[in-house]
Amino acid sequence: MKVACLAACVVALCAATGCGSASSRSTAGDGSAPTTSAESPKRPLLHLDTNDDKGASEVVLLAEQGTKTAAPRDLYAVFARKQTDEEAQIAPRLLNDYPCAREGSENIAEQARILLHGVDGGQDMLVAVPTTDGSVSVAVYPQGGATCALPTEDGLILAADEQGGSATVYGLVDDGVRSVDVIVDGQAHRAELSENGFAVALHSANGMDVDKLVLRHSDGSVSEFPSG
Repeated sequence: MKVACLAACVVALCAATGCGSASSRSTAGDGSAPTTSAESPKRPLLHLDTNDDKGASEVVLLAEQGTKTAAPRDLYAVFARKQTDEEAQIAPRLLNDYPCAREGSENIAEQARILLHGVDGGQDMLVAVPTTDGSVSVAVYPQGGATCALPTEDGLILAADEQGGSATVYGLVDDGVRSVDVIVDGQAHRAELSENGFAVALHSANGMDVDKLVLRHSDGSVSEFPSG
């Protein structure tokens, strides 16, 4: 398994300072009319730097105000179904390679799941294991990286693997999402979506920017992350 180097960027779900958003208004402190500053260039959701031969896994940490409190099996139908023999066989390795449980919680081995086979057209699989505190480990197994996070709005968990000039953007969405488009340098890339897991391979990805995600829901509505 390749060693993953984690680079985190906090993205707010509403206007806030930090990665993914910028404040365009300032207020004068002396009672005079407020001055308006030029809006800072919008930062991408992810900047892909795939020159590192050792590979890297970049994780987007979503703002706390969007964090879901429901148990993963209530957000994602995949955790409510019966575990397959293949999933039961790899569960011990998933818990060992991608531990997610914090102190006072446990990984739920019987809910270890395979979401997608053949990620990036190869032998890797997109897998997920929930914990008793509501976090979920999502990984590109066995050669990729992983993230451990609490689900947010639309059940979204998002990460990217970068290696050898290409990248894989992957994660989870809840049962209400029917498609995921990853917008890269203004171009839409439809992710493969199966059992709540999504992944899209981006070739010749070095220097590309992931601008946003577009999620289409079963009720016909469309949402974007980041919003606005």
